[in-house]
Amino acid sequence: MTCGTLGEDLDSLSGIVTAPGACPEGTDVVEITTPCEDGEYALDALWVQQVRENGTYDDAEQLTEDECISPADIARQAQREFKSMKIRAPEATVQGNPPMVVNVHYPAYTTAAPQDRTVTLLGVPVVLRAEPTEYAWDFDDPYSSTGSTLTTTSPGRPWHEGDATPDESWVGHTYSQLGTPGEDAGTAVDDKGNVYRDGVTVSLTTTWQGRFRVQGTSDWTDIPGTISTTSTTGPTTVTEARTRLVCEDLDGNDVC
Repeated sequence: MTCGTLGEDLDSLSGIVTAPGACPEGTDVVEITTPCEDGEYALDALWVQQVRENGTYDDAEQLTEDECISPADIARQAQREFKSMKIRAPEATVQGNPPMVVNVHYPAYTTAAPQDRTVTLLGVPVVLRAEPTEYAWDFDDPYSSTGSTLTTTSPGRPWHEGDATPDESWVGHTYSQLGTPGEDAGTAVDDKGNVYRDGVTVSLTTTWQGRFRVQGTSDWTDIPGTISTTSTTGPTTVTEARTRLVCEDLDGNDVC
């Protein structure tokens, strides 16, 4: 925005509008635009005008020229901005009532969803988006033959009443065995002879891919690099289900 003489062609700058009434009498606000190629965005020249102690204005001083910003210019800024983006770590859940029992497959899932942030880059309003692309689970299970980790591109899903029994095709984990009490850390025996591990904590590392688009457009551009967040579940206990011979059926009848 500049001040131009009323009724005349604009051929010079006479001031910058920085406050109501900043244009001198006989001038009015005009706009100067720079023609840009398709896909480019105009960035206006930067001007400053100092306010004197008596409330009047110094002559305007131009700091930069009008210029056209390309998507490549914005992409470099978007990459720097994405690296500092604060991403909320999604909740991680391993579904099942404690204590968890060996040889049962427990579904694991997360509520991860894309997260957006609107910023101004080189004078252009831009939407940054972080999208979850990979999920790395660590089930804190050093003793099972199946291993402790699982990496997948699926966020998993919870089991609901009426679903099939969760099996190995579900994102989740089966604790197949415990350590040896007295020999392996974390494994113990209670006063009833039940072997268990307590303090078992599952962690989830989510990998996020960045994208950006100029606000008002629909075309997204990938940002190089990724960001990771880590979520953990509360500690739980894993135990073995012991087989016991009883002499009563479910109705309380003696069957021995």
